[in-house]
Amino acid sequence: MKEIKLLLLFFIIGTSSFGQDLKISASSFSIQPEKGMLASHTRVNVLVENVYGDLKNVVYLFEDNGKRFLLITSPLGVDGYLRQPIVNLANKVLNLNEDQVVTASSHNHTVPAIILNSDGADEFNQAQKLSHKVGKDFMEKLEKSFLSLENKLVPVNVEWGKAEENRISYNRRGSYPNGKTYFMREEDRQLVGEGYIGTIDPDVSVVVFKNSKNNQPVAALSMFACHPVVAYNPEKQFSFGQFPQIMTEMLSEYFNGIPVGFVQGSSGDINAKFMLTGTIEQAKEAGRLLGETAIIAAKNLIPSVRTGLEYNSSVARIPFADLPSLPELKLSLAEIDDFIKRGNAGDENTLSCVGMNFPKALTPPYRANLILGVRDWYVWAIQQHDNNKLFEIPRNLPIKIFIARFGDVGLSVFPYEVFVKTGLKIKRETNLPIVLAGGYSNGTYGYIPDESATDDREYMSGYFRYRKNSPPYTGKAGDAAADLAVKILNDFAK
Repeated sequence: MKEIKLLLLFFIIGTSSFGQDLKISASSFSIQPEKGMLASHTRVNVLVENVYGDLKNVVYLFEDNGKRFLLITSPLGVDGYLRQPIVNLANKVLNLNEDQVVTASSHNHTVPAIILNSDGADEFNQAQKLSHKVGKDFMEKLEKSFLSLENKLVPVNVEWGKAEENRISYNRRGSYPNGKTYFMREEDRQLVGEGYIGTIDPDVSVVVFKNSKNNQPVAALSMFACHPVVAYNPEKQFSFGQFPQIMTEMLSEYFNGIPVGFVQGSSGDINAKFMLTGTIEQAKEAGRLLGETAIIAAKNLIPSVRTGLEYNSSVARIPFADLPSLPELKLSLAEIDDFIKRGNAGDENTLSCVGMNFPKALTPPYRANLILGVRDWYVWAIQQHDNNKLFEIPRNLPIKIFIARFGDVGLSVFPYEVFVKTGLKIKRETNLPIVLAGGYSNGTYGYIPDESATDDREYMSGYFRYRKNSPPYTGKAGDAAADLAVKILNDFAK
């Protein structure tokens, strides 16, 4: 009888611990941009004029009884043009498939563009050579990090903390008296008033993974919802890690040098202050402020009650609306052509067109270039009418979202620029004490508005036009993905 009781006890212990043995390993590495490289986040051929420090990247391997996924956090375009090479490398080194690889960009606007493809390298100009050199360095260091992950896996407990930060961000979807919305850049924010904030997500979230054997931190992950654009100007570019990197460096120092990554929150309509007109000193100060708040969160960590790891990669469907009428489209195209002509001629009175507004801080030719980016959409939409193809237009956009839970912490990341109300909806409706709800991961579908913004046509809400052949969004729009994320997270929370 005693032996039976012991066997029963071992069985209970064994079954209760199965699926609860979360392990993690993490590695960080830096690349060093150089002056004269190609710049990213610009529509003109400008180069990086100044470089302020390195750019840090962090990779994590999560494992629980055979279940694995990889997370890469970076200031570079790992959600877009770098994703497939990263997935290929992860498959080669770690035998992971595409659904097990999460590539999360901080969406930093002050980073260079890097080149991985060496085809035609003999004909590269100096800027391309520099971008290829740094791109090669990135991939070599990434592979080295991948190779180190399996040997560093350790069992961990998950702790988390949150603190509120409302000094550096604001909602950039301003509203005119007639109810129409506009893109509120720095000069517009100053007109509204220095105290303006609007609807933001003030949570600075910090998740710490502690070795379950000695309770020492081995890695941490952070999130905040805000475009890293302090001092960014697309016509005058520099390289700088912005506030995500300063914050993570401060957290790393606080935890004695552990790797600390950053996943961008639901910041599609959330800006940092001082876009286009700021200074590098203001950019550094924003980082210090955010870092101070993150350390407050780190000093007040809460241990998870739940254990283990779960994750899911599922398809959400974002509903499309009908195209505008043919007369409306033709009038808009004429308005665009007139705007482009005047902008290229230097007309300063080129401040609004087809629902979009532009700041005086950008030159008229650059404003014309921004509008040129949507012109093809109107040509395409007119062709659908002319060729009687309206019935062939898809009714929804299928996108793949990644959802996970480790301990009490939920992770929900989407392949587009998520509006803040969508992120807040996920956090509000999920039965977990903390959810990292963000975007800029595993794909680049641009901005997808929340349900309240589908009829607006400022830059963010009307971004579908930059996708050339995508209808407007309708109904729940991005909130349709949020509904699916909440359902999965709440299944994980049971």
